[in-house]
Amino acid sequence: KKVAPKVEAAPPAKPAQKSPTFSLFGSSPKPAAPAPAATKAVVKPKPAAKSPAFSFGGAKKPAVASDVPVVSNFKQNADGSITGTISNSKNFRNGTKITTSPVKKGAKSGDIVTTSSGSKYKLQ
Repeated sequence: KKVAPKVEAAPPAKPAQKSPTFSLFGSSPKPAAPAPAATKAVVKPKPAAKSPAFSFGGAKKPAVASDVPVVSNFKQNADGSITGTISNSKNFRNGTKITTSPVKKGAKSGDIVTTSSGSKYKLQ
């Protein structure tokens, strides 16, 4: 009678060792977060209405008086430009005499005028 040769059982396989992984795009796999024990409904108040961050040239906000350069001792020239002494400007030293681009005729003290080039000035 032939006896089947004994086949030695292979030793149990070791669990595969995890090799470190890395991401080419800056995110790495994250372990699963444990499930929350209980969930509660959270009611959030509606946010106040905001003006859109982007517009297609709608109404513009009026210039804030403290941000607007002041032209004092001014006169309006025949071409509509204003000549006077400027203060509160980011572009000129206080006390510098300037002449603006033309503005609408009839500018008077207390007005905030916008020149044809888009600059704003408060007249005093």
